[in-house]
Amino acid sequence: MTGLLANLKTSEEERAAHDTHRPGVVATVLAIFGLYIYLFTDIALYWHLITPEALARTLHLYLAHTFGGDGNVDSYLNIDRGPIYSSDDERLILFSILIAAFLSAYYLPIRFKPIALVIWSALALGVLYGLVACAVLLAAHTLVYMTLHRPKNEAFALLPGAILWVALGAGSHWQPGPTMMWAMMPVLSFVLYRGVMLPLLANLVWAPRVQTLVVQSAIVTVAIGTLYNGVIADESWKFPLGLLLFFFQWERLFMYHIDFKDGKVPDDVTWGRYLAVFFSPGAIPNWIDRVCIGQGYAYLNNQFLCRDKNEIVKGGIKLLLLALMYLVLGEWFRHALVEGFEALGVSVHNGSTQGLIDDYMRGETISPLSIWLTTLLNLAKWFVFFAAVGHFKVGLWRICGYDVAPSFDKPWLATNLVSFWGRFTYHYREFLVRAFYYPVFFKYFRKHRKTRIVVATMASAGLGNLVWGHVVEITYYRGMEWEAIRYVLGHWPYYFLLGLGISLTELYLLKFKRRRKPWSRDVWLVTDVLAAYATVQFFALIHIFNRVAGGSTLWDQTQLFLLAFGIRF
Repeated sequence: MTGLLANLKTSEEERAAHDTHRPGVVATVLAIFGLYIYLFTDIALYWHLITPEALARTLHLYLAHTFGGDGNVDSYLNIDRGPIYSSDDERLILFSILIAAFLSAYYLPIRFKPIALVIWSALALGVLYGLVACAVLLAAHTLVYMTLHRPKNEAFALLPGAILWVALGAGSHWQPGPTMMWAMMPVLSFVLYRGVMLPLLANLVWAPRVQTLVVQSAIVTVAIGTLYNGVIADESWKFPLGLLLFFFQWERLFMYHIDFKDGKVPDDVTWGRYLAVFFSPGAIPNWIDRVCIGQGYAYLNNQFLCRDKNEIVKGGIKLLLLALMYLVLGEWFRHALVEGFEALGVSVHNGSTQGLIDDYMRGETISPLSIWLTTLLNLAKWFVFFAAVGHFKVGLWRICGYDVAPSFDKPWLATNLVSFWGRFTYHYREFLVRAFYYPVFFKYFRKHRKTRIVVATMASAGLGNLVWGHVVEITYYRGMEWEAIRYVLGHWPYYFLLGLGISLTELYLLKFKRRRKPWSRDVWLVTDVLAAYATVQFFALIHIFNRVAGGSTLWDQTQLFLLAFGIRF
Protein backbone atom coordinates (compact mmCIF):
# COMPACT_ATOMS: atom_id res chain seq x y z
CA MET A 1 0.00 0.00 0.00
CA THR A 2 2.19 2.80 -1.28
CA GLY A 3 2.11 6.57 -0.83
CA LEU A 4 -0.27 9.29 -1.62
CA LEU A 5 -0.69 11.24 -4.80
CA ALA A 6 1.62 14.25 -4.63
CA ASN A 7 -0.39 17.47 -4.75
CA LEU A 8 1.17 20.86 -5.44
CA LYS A 9 -0.44 23.92 -3.93
CA THR A 10 -2.12 26.24 -6.41
CA SER A 11 -1.84 30.00 -5.90
CA GLU A 12 -4.76 32.38 -6.37
CA GLU A 13 -2.95 33.93 -9.34
CA GLU A 14 -2.67 30.53 -11.01
CA ARG A 15 -6.36 29.82 -10.36
CA ALA A 16 -7.29 33.14 -11.95
CA ALA A 17 -5.23 32.27 -15.03
CA HIS A 18 -6.93 28.87 -15.23
CA ASP A 19 -10.45 30.34 -15.00
CA THR A 20 -11.21 30.84 -18.70
CA HIS A 21 -14.50 30.31 -20.52
CA ARG A 22 -15.24 28.21 -23.60
CA PRO A 23 -18.88 28.08 -24.78
CA GLY A 24 -18.30 24.77 -26.55
CA VAL A 25 -17.31 23.06 -23.31
CA VAL A 26 -20.41 24.41 -21.57
CA ALA A 27 -22.65 23.27 -24.43
CA THR A 28 -21.17 19.77 -24.25
CA VAL A 29 -21.87 19.47 -20.51
CA LEU A 30 -25.45 20.69 -21.01
CA ALA A 31 -25.95 18.19 -23.84
CA ILE A 32 -24.73 15.33 -21.63
CA PHE A 33 -27.11 16.31 -18.84
CA GLY A 34 -29.88 16.52 -21.44
CA LEU A 35 -29.09 12.93 -22.42
CA TYR A 36 -29.13 11.85 -18.76
CA ILE A 37 -32.50 13.53 -18.30
CA TYR A 38 -33.93 11.81 -21.37
CA LEU A 39 -32.67 8.33 -20.47
CA PHE A 40 -33.23 8.23 -16.71
CA THR A 41 -36.28 10.42 -16.00
CA ASP A 42 -39.91 10.73 -17.09
CA ILE A 43 -39.24 13.78 -19.26
CA ALA A 44 -40.32 11.84 -22.37
CA LEU A 45 -43.67 11.16 -20.70
CA TYR A 46 -44.11 14.78 -19.62
CA TRP A 47 -43.21 16.19 -23.03
CA HIS A 48 -44.98 13.45 -25.02
CA LEU A 49 -41.76 12.21 -26.61
CA ILE A 50 -40.86 8.69 -27.67
CA THR A 51 -39.49 6.78 -24.68
CA PRO A 52 -35.88 5.54 -24.66
CA GLU A 53 -37.04 1.92 -24.88
CA ALA A 54 -39.35 2.63 -27.82
CA LEU A 55 -36.59 4.56 -29.56
CA ALA A 56 -34.15 1.68 -29.03
CA ARG A 57 -36.63 -0.80 -30.51
CA THR A 58 -37.26 1.49 -33.48
CA LEU A 59 -33.54 1.74 -34.17
CA HIS A 60 -33.07 -2.02 -33.57
CA LEU A 61 -30.77 -1.25 -30.62
CA TYR A 62 -32.87 -2.80 -27.87
CA LEU A 63 -30.85 -4.34 -25.04
CA ALA A 64 -32.29 -6.79 -22.53
CA HIS A 65 -32.03 -6.02 -18.79
CA THR A 66 -31.59 -2.32 -19.56
CA PHE A 67 -35.04 -0.73 -19.48
CA GLY A 68 -37.62 -0.50 -16.72
CA GLY A 69 -41.37 -0.87 -16.94
CA ASP A 70 -41.76 2.87 -17.58
CA GLY A 71 -39.71 2.73 -20.79
CA ASN A 72 -36.73 4.54 -19.27
CA VAL A 73 -33.28 3.12 -18.64
CA ASP A 74 -32.92 1.53 -15.20
CA SER A 75 -30.30 3.35 -13.19
CA TYR A 76 -27.94 2.80 -10.27
CA LEU A 77 -28.15 6.55 -9.59
CA ASN A 78 -30.66 7.07 -6.81
CA ILE A 79 -31.73 9.25 -3.93
CA ASP A 80 -31.61 6.59 -1.24
CA ARG A 81 -34.42 6.97 1.32
CA GLY A 82 -35.68 10.08 -0.41
CA PRO A 83 -39.20 10.31 1.04
CA ILE A 84 -40.93 12.67 -1.36
CA TYR A 85 -40.76 11.87 -5.09
CA SER A 86 -40.58 8.87 -7.40
CA SER A 87 -37.12 7.71 -8.46
CA ASP A 88 -37.41 9.18 -11.96
CA ASP A 89 -38.65 12.52 -10.64
CA GLU A 90 -35.83 12.56 -8.08
CA ARG A 91 -33.32 12.18 -10.88
CA LEU A 92 -35.04 14.91 -12.90
CA ILE A 93 -34.75 17.32 -9.97
CA LEU A 94 -31.17 16.21 -9.32
CA PHE A 95 -30.00 16.72 -12.90
CA SER A 96 -31.75 20.11 -13.11
CA ILE A 97 -30.01 21.38 -9.97
CA LEU A 98 -26.70 19.93 -11.15
CA ILE A 99 -26.99 22.01 -14.32
CA ALA A 100 -27.47 25.16 -12.23
CA ALA A 101 -24.55 24.19 -9.98
CA PHE A 102 -22.29 23.62 -12.98
CA LEU A 103 -23.15 26.98 -14.57
CA SER A 104 -22.53 28.75 -11.26
CA ALA A 105 -19.20 27.01 -10.72
CA TYR A 106 -18.19 27.74 -14.30
CA TYR A 107 -19.12 31.41 -14.67
CA LEU A 108 -19.07 32.97 -11.19
CA PRO A 109 -15.93 34.71 -9.88
CA ILE A 110 -13.53 32.32 -8.16
CA ARG A 111 -14.30 33.49 -4.62
CA PHE A 112 -18.00 32.71 -5.10
CA LYS A 113 -17.69 29.31 -6.78
CA PRO A 114 -17.36 27.07 -3.66
CA ILE A 115 -20.12 28.92 -1.80
CA ALA A 116 -22.43 28.62 -4.82
CA LEU A 117 -21.91 24.86 -4.79
CA VAL A 118 -22.79 24.78 -1.08
CA ILE A 119 -26.02 26.67 -1.76
CA TRP A 120 -27.07 24.50 -4.71
CA SER A 121 -26.18 21.33 -2.82
CA ALA A 122 -28.17 22.44 0.22
CA LEU A 123 -31.12 23.22 -2.06
CA ALA A 124 -30.90 19.77 -3.65
CA LEU A 125 -30.67 18.09 -0.25
CA GLY A 126 -33.64 20.08 1.02
CA VAL A 127 -35.81 19.33 -2.00
CA LEU A 128 -34.89 15.66 -2.39
CA TYR A 129 -34.40 14.55 1.22
CA GLY A 130 -36.58 17.13 2.93
CA LEU A 131 -35.95 20.34 4.85
CA VAL A 132 -35.58 18.46 8.13
CA ALA A 133 -32.80 16.20 6.82
CA CYS A 134 -30.92 19.11 5.26
CA ALA A 135 -31.21 21.20 8.44
CA VAL A 136 -30.00 18.37 10.70
CA LEU A 137 -27.02 17.73 8.41
CA LEU A 138 -26.21 21.45 8.37
CA ALA A 139 -26.52 21.73 12.16
CA ALA A 140 -24.21 18.73 12.69
CA HIS A 141 -21.51 20.18 10.44
CA THR A 142 -21.89 23.59 12.06
CA LEU A 143 -21.22 21.99 15.44
CA VAL A 144 -18.10 20.30 14.05
CA TYR A 145 -16.93 23.61 12.58
CA MET A 146 -17.40 25.39 15.90
CA THR A 147 -15.46 22.63 17.68
CA LEU A 148 -12.48 22.67 15.32
CA HIS A 149 -12.49 26.37 14.40
CA ARG A 150 -13.60 28.63 17.22
CA PRO A 151 -15.63 31.47 15.60
CA LYS A 152 -14.38 34.96 16.42
CA ASN A 153 -17.91 36.13 17.17
CA GLU A 154 -19.46 34.09 19.97
CA ALA A 155 -22.92 34.97 18.62
CA PHE A 156 -22.18 32.35 15.95
CA ALA A 157 -23.08 29.80 18.64
CA LEU A 158 -26.73 30.74 18.12
CA LEU A 159 -26.61 29.22 14.62
CA PRO A 160 -26.74 25.45 15.39
CA GLY A 161 -29.74 25.99 17.65
CA ALA A 162 -31.45 28.15 15.04
CA ILE A 163 -30.92 25.48 12.38
CA LEU A 164 -32.25 22.77 14.69
CA TRP A 165 -35.25 24.98 15.47
CA VAL A 166 -35.99 25.07 11.73
CA ALA A 167 -35.62 21.28 11.55
CA LEU A 168 -37.88 20.65 14.53
CA GLY A 169 -40.42 23.19 13.36
CA ALA A 170 -40.54 21.71 9.87
CA GLY A 171 -40.77 18.22 11.37
CA SER A 172 -43.86 19.25 13.36
CA HIS A 173 -45.36 21.01 10.30
CA TRP A 174 -44.92 24.31 12.14
CA GLN A 175 -47.55 23.65 14.76
CA PRO A 176 -47.67 26.76 16.99
CA GLY A 177 -47.16 24.94 20.31
CA PRO A 178 -44.03 22.90 19.53
CA THR A 179 -42.62 25.65 17.32
CA MET A 180 -42.82 28.22 20.12
CA MET A 181 -41.38 25.74 22.63
CA TRP A 182 -38.39 24.99 20.41
CA ALA A 183 -37.78 28.69 19.75
CA MET A 184 -35.42 28.62 22.74
CA MET A 185 -33.03 26.29 20.88
CA PRO A 186 -30.73 29.11 19.67
CA VAL A 187 -30.37 30.45 23.22
CA LEU A 188 -29.73 26.95 24.57
CA SER A 189 -27.12 26.39 21.87
CA PHE A 190 -25.37 29.62 22.81
CA VAL A 191 -25.40 28.87 26.54
CA LEU A 192 -24.01 25.34 26.09
CA TYR A 193 -21.27 26.50 23.75
CA ARG A 194 -20.33 29.49 25.88
CA GLY A 195 -20.55 27.72 29.21
CA VAL A 196 -19.36 24.18 28.39
CA MET A 197 -17.61 23.90 25.04
CA LEU A 198 -15.47 27.04 25.14
CA PRO A 199 -13.89 26.23 28.52
CA LEU A 200 -13.08 22.72 27.29
CA LEU A 201 -11.66 24.00 24.01
CA ALA A 202 -9.53 26.52 25.89
CA ASN A 203 -7.92 23.69 27.87
CA LEU A 204 -4.84 22.31 26.08
CA VAL A 205 -5.50 18.82 27.44
CA TRP A 206 -9.23 18.59 26.84
CA ALA A 207 -9.46 20.46 23.53
CA PRO A 208 -8.00 17.68 21.32
CA ARG A 209 -10.04 15.07 23.18
CA VAL A 210 -13.29 16.94 22.63
CA GLN A 211 -12.46 17.55 18.97
CA THR A 212 -11.65 13.88 18.42
CA LEU A 213 -14.85 12.84 20.20
CA VAL A 214 -16.94 15.05 17.93
CA VAL A 215 -15.18 13.87 14.77
CA GLN A 216 -15.48 10.23 15.85
CA SER A 217 -19.14 10.65 16.83
CA ALA A 218 -20.26 8.08 14.26
CA ILE A 219 -18.31 5.16 15.69
CA VAL A 220 -18.93 6.34 19.27
CA THR A 221 -22.66 6.27 18.55
CA VAL A 222 -22.34 2.76 17.07
CA ALA A 223 -20.56 1.53 20.19
CA ILE A 224 -23.09 3.04 22.60
CA GLY A 225 -26.13 2.15 20.49
CA THR A 226 -25.23 -1.49 19.98
CA LEU A 227 -24.24 -1.86 23.63
CA TYR A 228 -27.62 -0.45 24.58
CA ASN A 229 -29.35 -2.92 22.26
CA GLY A 230 -27.29 -5.92 23.33
CA VAL A 231 -27.11 -5.35 27.09
CA ILE A 232 -29.66 -2.82 28.32
CA ALA A 233 -32.75 -3.04 26.13
CA ASP A 234 -33.92 -5.20 23.24
CA GLU A 235 -34.60 -2.27 20.94
CA SER A 236 -32.53 -0.38 18.40
CA TRP A 237 -32.02 3.34 18.11
CA LYS A 238 -33.60 5.14 15.19
CA PHE A 239 -31.91 8.16 13.67
CA PRO A 240 -33.29 10.96 11.49
CA LEU A 241 -32.21 10.92 7.87
CA GLY A 242 -30.13 14.08 8.28
CA LEU A 243 -28.02 12.47 10.99
CA LEU A 244 -27.50 9.40 8.78
CA LEU A 245 -26.34 11.69 5.98
CA PHE A 246 -23.84 13.21 8.41
CA PHE A 247 -22.61 9.87 9.74
CA PHE A 248 -22.03 8.57 6.20
CA GLN A 249 -19.67 11.52 5.64
CA TRP A 250 -17.69 10.39 8.65
CA GLU A 251 -14.69 9.03 6.74
CA ARG A 252 -14.19 12.34 4.94
CA LEU A 253 -14.62 14.17 8.24
CA PHE A 254 -11.90 11.88 9.61
CA MET A 255 -9.61 12.99 6.77
CA TYR A 256 -10.53 16.64 7.37
CA HIS A 257 -9.50 16.18 11.00
CA ILE A 258 -6.17 14.67 9.92
CA ASP A 259 -5.58 17.74 7.73
CA PHE A 260 -6.55 19.93 10.69
CA LYS A 261 -4.06 18.24 13.02
CA ASP A 262 -1.34 18.37 10.34
CA GLY A 263 -1.80 22.14 10.00
CA LYS A 264 -3.16 21.89 6.45
CA VAL A 265 -6.41 23.71 7.25
CA PRO A 266 -6.10 27.50 7.73
CA ASP A 267 -6.88 28.70 11.25
CA ASP A 268 -9.22 31.32 9.84
CA VAL A 269 -11.13 29.02 7.47
CA THR A 270 -14.67 30.31 7.13
CA TRP A 271 -17.85 28.38 7.80
CA GLY A 272 -18.66 28.49 4.09
CA ARG A 273 -15.27 27.10 3.08
CA TYR A 274 -15.67 24.31 5.62
CA LEU A 275 -19.12 23.44 4.27
CA ALA A 276 -17.76 23.43 0.71
CA VAL A 277 -15.84 20.26 1.59
CA PHE A 278 -19.01 18.34 2.49
CA PHE A 279 -21.94 20.11 0.77
CA SER A 280 -21.11 19.25 -2.81
CA PRO A 281 -23.05 17.95 -5.83
CA GLY A 282 -21.17 14.65 -5.64
CA ALA A 283 -22.56 13.97 -2.15
CA ILE A 284 -26.22 14.13 -3.19
CA PRO A 285 -26.90 10.90 -5.14
CA ASN A 286 -25.95 7.48 -3.72
CA TRP A 287 -24.86 9.00 -0.41
CA ILE A 288 -24.02 5.56 1.00
CA ASP A 289 -21.66 4.66 -1.88
CA ARG A 290 -18.10 5.80 -2.60
CA VAL A 291 -18.33 8.16 0.35
CA CYS A 292 -14.59 9.00 0.44
CA ILE A 293 -14.52 10.72 -2.95
CA GLY A 294 -13.14 14.22 -2.43
CA GLN A 295 -11.22 13.27 0.73
CA GLY A 296 -10.52 16.23 3.06
CA TYR A 297 -9.79 19.94 2.96
CA ALA A 298 -6.18 19.86 1.74
CA TYR A 299 -6.85 17.54 -1.19
CA LEU A 300 -9.83 19.53 -2.48
CA ASN A 301 -8.11 22.87 -1.95
CA ASN A 302 -5.07 21.68 -3.91
CA GLN A 303 -7.20 20.28 -6.74
CA PHE A 304 -9.42 23.35 -7.17
CA LEU A 305 -8.60 24.97 -10.55
CA CYS A 306 -5.11 23.47 -10.32
CA ARG A 307 -4.88 23.56 -14.13
CA ASP A 308 -6.91 24.99 -16.99
CA LYS A 309 -10.56 24.84 -15.96
CA ASN A 310 -11.75 23.63 -19.33
CA GLU A 311 -9.31 20.74 -19.31
CA ILE A 312 -10.64 19.74 -15.88
CA VAL A 313 -14.21 19.99 -17.15
CA LYS A 314 -13.29 17.91 -20.21
CA GLY A 315 -12.04 15.24 -17.84
CA GLY A 316 -15.41 15.41 -16.10
CA ILE A 317 -17.20 15.08 -19.43
CA LYS A 318 -15.21 11.94 -20.18
CA LEU A 319 -16.13 10.41 -16.81
CA LEU A 320 -19.81 11.33 -17.17
CA LEU A 321 -19.83 9.59 -20.55
CA LEU A 322 -18.08 6.55 -19.09
CA ALA A 323 -20.64 6.47 -16.28
CA LEU A 324 -23.38 6.64 -18.90
CA MET A 325 -21.85 3.69 -20.73
CA TYR A 326 -21.78 1.58 -17.56
CA LEU A 327 -25.32 2.64 -16.64
CA VAL A 328 -26.74 1.73 -20.05
CA LEU A 329 -24.64 -1.29 -21.04
CA GLY A 330 -23.46 -2.75 -17.74
CA GLU A 331 -26.37 -4.99 -16.79
CA TRP A 332 -26.91 -6.08 -20.40
CA PHE A 333 -23.26 -7.14 -20.69
CA ARG A 334 -23.22 -8.95 -17.34
CA HIS A 335 -26.43 -10.88 -18.07
CA ALA A 336 -25.10 -11.74 -21.53
CA LEU A 337 -22.08 -13.37 -19.88
CA VAL A 338 -24.27 -15.24 -17.39
CA GLU A 339 -26.58 -16.51 -20.12
CA GLY A 340 -23.61 -17.41 -22.32
CA PHE A 341 -22.00 -19.62 -19.68
CA GLU A 342 -25.33 -21.21 -18.80
CA ALA A 343 -25.86 -21.99 -22.50
CA LEU A 344 -22.48 -23.76 -22.49
CA GLY A 345 -23.66 -25.93 -19.61
CA VAL A 346 -21.61 -24.17 -16.91
CA SER A 347 -23.67 -23.28 -13.86
CA VAL A 348 -22.80 -19.76 -12.67
CA HIS A 349 -25.69 -19.35 -10.21
CA ASN A 350 -27.01 -16.21 -11.90
CA GLY A 351 -23.61 -14.60 -11.47
CA SER A 352 -24.13 -14.25 -7.71
CA THR A 353 -21.70 -15.37 -4.99
CA GLN A 354 -24.58 -15.34 -2.56
CA GLY A 355 -26.56 -17.59 -4.91
CA LEU A 356 -23.52 -19.87 -5.15
CA ILE A 357 -23.41 -20.24 -1.36
CA ASP A 358 -27.18 -20.80 -1.20
CA ASP A 359 -26.96 -23.61 -3.76
CA TYR A 360 -23.96 -25.13 -1.99
CA MET A 361 -25.84 -25.16 1.32
CA ARG A 362 -28.78 -26.88 -0.41
CA GLY A 363 -26.46 -29.73 -1.31
CA GLU A 364 -26.04 -29.04 -5.02
CA THR A 365 -22.88 -30.32 -6.68
CA ILE A 366 -20.51 -27.41 -7.24
CA SER A 367 -17.49 -27.62 -9.54
CA PRO A 368 -14.31 -25.55 -9.10
CA LEU A 369 -14.93 -23.95 -12.51
CA SER A 370 -18.40 -22.90 -11.37
CA ILE A 371 -16.94 -21.24 -8.26
CA TRP A 372 -14.30 -19.37 -10.20
CA LEU A 373 -16.68 -18.10 -12.88
CA THR A 374 -19.50 -17.25 -10.47
CA THR A 375 -17.29 -15.19 -8.20
CA LEU A 376 -15.83 -13.40 -11.23
CA LEU A 377 -19.29 -12.56 -12.56
CA ASN A 378 -20.35 -11.37 -9.13
CA LEU A 379 -17.33 -9.08 -9.04
CA ALA A 380 -18.21 -7.88 -12.54
CA LYS A 381 -21.55 -6.70 -11.17
CA TRP A 382 -19.76 -4.60 -8.54
CA PHE A 383 -17.30 -3.35 -11.14
CA VAL A 384 -20.22 -2.02 -13.17
CA PHE A 385 -21.90 -0.46 -10.13
CA PHE A 386 -18.81 1.19 -8.67
CA ALA A 387 -17.64 2.37 -12.08
CA ALA A 388 -21.02 3.97 -12.83
CA VAL A 389 -21.46 5.65 -9.44
CA GLY A 390 -17.78 6.51 -8.97
CA HIS A 391 -17.33 8.04 -12.43
CA PHE A 392 -20.55 10.02 -12.05
CA LYS A 393 -19.52 11.48 -8.69
CA VAL A 394 -15.97 12.31 -9.76
CA GLY A 395 -17.34 13.72 -13.01
CA LEU A 396 -19.50 16.12 -10.99
CA TRP A 397 -16.50 17.29 -8.99
CA ARG A 398 -14.55 17.90 -12.19
CA ILE A 399 -17.18 19.89 -14.06
CA CYS A 400 -17.32 22.09 -10.94
CA GLY A 401 -13.59 22.83 -11.22
CA TYR A 402 -12.03 20.24 -8.89
CA ASP A 403 -9.47 17.98 -10.57
CA VAL A 404 -10.38 14.97 -8.42
CA ALA A 405 -8.70 11.66 -9.26
CA PRO A 406 -10.88 8.79 -10.51
CA SER A 407 -12.29 6.56 -7.81
CA PHE A 408 -12.36 3.56 -10.16
CA ASP A 409 -9.57 3.17 -12.69
CA LYS A 410 -9.71 -0.08 -14.69
CA PRO A 411 -8.78 -2.44 -11.85
CA TRP A 412 -8.72 -5.36 -14.29
CA LEU A 413 -5.41 -3.94 -15.61
CA ALA A 414 -3.72 -4.29 -12.21
CA THR A 415 -0.99 -6.91 -12.26
CA ASN A 416 -0.72 -7.13 -8.47
CA LEU A 417 -2.97 -6.65 -5.47
CA VAL A 418 -1.38 -3.35 -4.37
CA SER A 419 -2.11 -1.78 -7.73
CA PHE A 420 -5.57 -3.36 -7.81
CA TRP A 421 -6.59 -1.89 -4.45
CA GLY A 422 -5.65 1.60 -5.56
CA ARG A 423 -7.38 1.25 -8.91
CA PHE A 424 -10.52 -0.30 -7.45
CA THR A 425 -11.19 2.28 -4.75
CA TYR A 426 -8.59 5.05 -4.80
CA HIS A 427 -10.13 7.55 -2.37
CA TYR A 428 -11.11 4.91 0.16
CA ARG A 429 -7.59 3.50 -0.06
CA GLU A 430 -6.27 6.99 0.74
CA PHE A 431 -8.53 7.15 3.79
CA LEU A 432 -7.16 3.85 5.09
CA VAL A 433 -3.58 4.91 4.36
CA ARG A 434 -3.81 8.27 6.12
CA ALA A 435 -5.96 7.12 9.03
CA PHE A 436 -4.30 3.77 9.79
CA TYR A 437 -1.29 2.84 7.64
CA TYR A 438 0.85 5.91 8.23
CA PRO A 439 0.22 6.20 12.01
CA VAL A 440 1.20 2.55 12.50
CA PHE A 441 4.05 2.54 9.96
CA PHE A 442 5.82 5.58 11.42
CA LYS A 443 5.34 4.55 15.06
CA TYR A 444 5.94 0.82 15.39
CA PHE A 445 8.74 -1.62 14.41
CA ARG A 446 10.97 1.13 13.03
CA LYS A 447 14.00 -1.15 12.96
CA HIS A 448 12.16 -3.99 11.22
CA ARG A 449 11.12 -2.82 7.77
CA LYS A 450 9.23 -5.90 6.63
CA THR A 451 7.40 -6.28 9.93
CA ARG A 452 6.28 -2.64 9.97
CA ILE A 453 4.97 -2.96 6.40
CA VAL A 454 2.94 -6.06 7.24
CA VAL A 455 1.61 -4.68 10.54
CA ALA A 456 0.71 -1.31 9.02
CA THR A 457 -1.02 -2.96 6.06
CA MET A 458 -3.00 -5.32 8.27
CA ALA A 459 -3.97 -2.37 10.47
CA SER A 460 -5.33 -0.47 7.47
CA ALA A 461 -6.59 -2.97 4.87
CA GLY A 462 -7.55 -5.45 7.58
CA LEU A 463 -8.63 -3.98 10.92
CA GLY A 464 -9.29 -0.39 9.82
CA ASN A 465 -11.14 -1.56 6.73
CA LEU A 466 -13.33 -3.88 8.79
CA VAL A 467 -14.13 -1.80 11.88
CA TRP A 468 -13.86 1.84 10.83
CA GLY A 469 -14.60 1.29 7.16
CA HIS A 470 -17.58 -1.09 7.32
CA VAL A 471 -18.90 -1.61 10.84
CA VAL A 472 -20.07 2.00 11.06
CA GLU A 473 -21.73 2.14 7.64
CA ILE A 474 -23.35 -1.28 7.68
CA THR A 475 -24.60 -0.84 11.24
CA TYR A 476 -26.30 2.42 10.39
CA TYR A 477 -27.74 0.95 7.21
CA ARG A 478 -28.92 -2.38 8.68
CA GLY A 479 -29.92 -1.08 12.11
CA MET A 480 -28.30 -0.08 15.39
CA GLU A 481 -28.40 -3.62 16.72
CA TRP A 482 -25.87 -6.02 18.17
CA GLU A 483 -26.76 -8.52 15.45
CA ALA A 484 -25.60 -6.02 12.83
CA ILE A 485 -22.20 -5.85 14.52
CA ARG A 486 -21.98 -9.64 14.60
CA TYR A 487 -22.97 -9.75 10.93
CA VAL A 488 -20.11 -7.45 9.90
CA LEU A 489 -17.51 -9.00 12.19
CA GLY A 490 -18.46 -12.41 10.80
CA HIS A 491 -16.80 -11.33 7.55
CA TRP A 492 -13.37 -11.04 9.19
CA PRO A 493 -11.70 -13.72 6.99
CA TYR A 494 -12.32 -11.54 3.92
CA TYR A 495 -10.54 -8.56 5.48
CA PHE A 496 -7.76 -10.76 6.86
CA LEU A 497 -7.10 -12.38 3.48
CA LEU A 498 -7.25 -9.02 1.72
CA GLY A 499 -4.76 -7.47 4.14
CA LEU A 500 -2.53 -10.55 4.00
CA GLY A 501 -2.60 -10.58 0.21
CA ILE A 502 -1.65 -6.91 -0.01
CA SER A 503 1.08 -7.39 2.62
CA LEU A 504 2.67 -10.32 0.80
CA THR A 505 2.47 -8.41 -2.47
CA GLU A 506 4.27 -5.44 -0.90
CA LEU A 507 7.02 -7.71 0.42
CA TYR A 508 7.39 -9.31 -3.02
CA LEU A 509 7.62 -5.91 -4.72
CA LEU A 510 10.13 -4.81 -2.10
CA LYS A 511 12.40 -7.76 -2.86
CA PHE A 512 11.93 -7.99 -6.61
CA LYS A 513 12.16 -4.53 -8.14
CA ARG A 514 10.08 -3.90 -11.23
CA ARG A 515 12.21 -4.01 -14.38
CA ARG A 516 9.58 -3.26 -16.99
CA LYS A 517 6.36 -1.32 -17.28
CA PRO A 518 3.27 -3.57 -17.12
CA TRP A 519 1.46 -4.12 -20.40
CA SER A 520 4.51 -3.30 -22.49
CA ARG A 521 4.28 -4.97 -25.89
CA ASP A 522 7.04 -7.50 -25.45
CA VAL A 523 7.46 -11.22 -24.87
CA TRP A 524 6.42 -10.81 -21.22
CA LEU A 525 2.97 -9.47 -22.08
CA VAL A 526 1.42 -12.88 -21.42
CA THR A 527 2.69 -12.72 -17.82
CA ASP A 528 0.80 -9.44 -17.39
CA VAL A 529 -2.38 -11.13 -18.58
CA LEU A 530 -1.91 -14.02 -16.17
CA ALA A 531 -0.99 -11.73 -13.27
CA ALA A 532 -4.02 -9.51 -13.89
CA TYR A 533 -6.32 -12.52 -14.01
CA ALA A 534 -4.84 -14.02 -10.84
CA THR A 535 -5.23 -10.70 -9.02
CA VAL A 536 -8.87 -10.21 -9.97
CA GLN A 537 -9.70 -13.87 -9.36
CA PHE A 538 -8.20 -13.78 -5.86
CA PHE A 539 -10.22 -10.69 -4.97
CA ALA A 540 -13.35 -12.34 -6.36
CA LEU A 541 -12.80 -15.61 -4.49
CA ILE A 542 -12.28 -14.09 -1.05
CA HIS A 543 -15.74 -12.52 -1.33
CA ILE A 544 -17.05 -15.98 -0.45
CA PHE A 545 -16.24 -14.90 3.11
CA ASN A 546 -18.02 -11.58 2.62
CA ARG A 547 -21.43 -13.08 1.84
CA VAL A 548 -23.44 -14.70 4.61
CA ALA A 549 -26.10 -16.77 2.84
CA GLY A 550 -28.12 -19.93 3.21
CA GLY A 551 -27.39 -20.19 6.92
CA SER A 552 -23.74 -20.88 6.11
CA THR A 553 -21.07 -20.95 8.79
CA LEU A 554 -17.43 -19.96 8.53
CA TRP A 555 -16.54 -23.63 8.08
CA ASP A 556 -19.04 -23.95 5.21
CA GLN A 557 -17.52 -20.91 3.51
CA THR A 558 -14.01 -22.26 4.06
CA GLN A 559 -14.96 -25.59 2.48
CA LEU A 560 -16.46 -23.80 -0.52
CA PHE A 561 -13.37 -21.61 -0.85
CA LEU A 562 -11.05 -24.64 -0.79
CA LEU A 563 -13.32 -26.45 -3.24
CA ALA A 564 -12.35 -23.80 -5.79
CA PHE A 565 -8.87 -25.38 -5.71
CA GLY A 566 -10.21 -28.93 -5.87
CA ILE A 567 -9.79 -29.57 -2.13
CA ARG A 568 -12.74 -31.49 -0.70
CA PHE A 569 -13.58 -32.54 2.85
